Order: sequence, then C-alpha cells, then structure tokens
Amino acid sequence: MTKTIILACVGGLTTSMLVERINEVIHRDQLNYSFYSVGIAGINNLKNIDVLLLSPQLAYLEEKAKASLSVPVAVISDENFELMKGEAVLKQAEDLMG
Repeated sequence: MTKTIILACVGGLTTSMLVERINEVIHRDQLNYSFYSVGIAGINNLKNIDVLLLSPQLAYLEEKAKASLSVPVAVISDENFELMKGEAVLKQAEDLMG
C-alpha cells in the first residue's frame, strides 16, 4: 500500500525543488510513497495521508496541526530545507511513520 507524505509550505512553490529531489530518491529506490506539497491553505483539507512535514517557515503551525490531524507531524530542519536534502527529509518522514 502506498504511503502518502505531504510537505506543506507557505505557498506550495518553495518546496517544488525539494519535492523533486525526494521523488528522485523514491523512484531510484523504488519506494512505495506518494510525495507532494501543498500550500498553507491546503493543510485543512488533507485526508488519507500518512505524515505531514512542515517547512521551517510553518514551524508555528506544528502544534495546531498535531492537534487537528491524526498523523505524525514534524518540521523540516532549516539545514535540510535550505540545502534541499531530499534523502534526509525522506528519512525524517520514514522515521515518523515507524
């Protein structure tokens, strides 16, 4: 069964390159994940996801998201986000899913 990982950022645009890097790892390693990004407005409409990662700019929403969603939620580190470390971000999501 495919696991769905969502990356949320302010507008959904700043994460596109990071999502691309992560999808390259998913494809390379033939992992059964669906990974995409949403803007801040899309967080309230999330359904059937397995983990939510927040960009550093949305760290202030972490507790609210944890309270309203029944999935693991975490903030991506500044370093992994700024350096577009797709493999590290994917590992963070995997660790959250167990």
